[in-house]
Amino acid sequence: MIQQLARFANDSYCLMRTPHSFSTKAGIWFNLLRPSSRVQGFRVSYLDRPSYILLYREIFVRQHYYFRSDTDSPLIFDCGANIGMATLFFKWLYPNARVHAFEPDPTTFRVLQGNIAANQLSDVTAHNCALWDENCSIPFFVHPSVQGSLRMSADASRLADAATEISVPAERLSDFIHGPIDLLKLDTEGAEHRILCDLVSKSKISLIRSMIIEYHHKHPAKLGGFLSMLESSGFAYRLAATPQPEQDIMIIASRE
Repeated sequence: MIQQLARFANDSYCLMRTPHSFSTKAGIWFNLLRPSSRVQGFRVSYLDRPSYILLYREIFVRQHYYFRSDTDSPLIFDCGANIGMATLFFKWLYPNARVHAFEPDPTTFRVLQGNIAANQLSDVTAHNCALWDENCSIPFFVHPSVQGSLRMSADASRLADAATEISVPAERLSDFIHGPIDLLKLDTEGAEHRILCDLVSKSKISLIRSMIIEYHHKHPAKLGGFLSMLESSGFAYRLAATPQPEQDIMIIASRE
């Protein structure tokens, strides 16, 4: 009970610090008390209720992906879209945003497509593929009983012993980038290093203005190389972490 109260207090504190009106904050807060499938005017379908509530807390309450744009129609890449909660958040924040949403799991991808269609989101393109450093098929590990699990990954260890292997198409993110991108949101459950290496090697990193990355790793030494690539590409960054066994870290990066 104490842990739940502390989490709720922290959620409320994070929400109060957002730049929205009091009425907007109140609506988000009340939905945190009694979560529903209606979120800021959107209808949301989901596969697993605990995962949905966690996504709502992280994305709409704590607003992990909030960013300021110089245009009312930013180009955003939502890499690791799951059911599309971040995509909905971006379209709520900037209704004219242009979004490319990437999700490898075919079951979750169908829900993503459904949420895009049900909310009549314009300028949103969904891609059913993993992101990698080459175009190929890769093993992808899903939970055998929890559809849409947030721990799905190309790394079997993310699911420990509870992993079912499927094969999914993988593509280079660099192949989708043809001009400036306002925000790259990257939550690809362990493929972040490969993706960044691809962007650097193809010189597409220079087209990205800002990034919000959930970096998944178990070996701290790998993080240094990742941050070094950001630095050499002209990004300043800040880090935020939570005490989890996987040592997942949020990296908020922008050009100096």
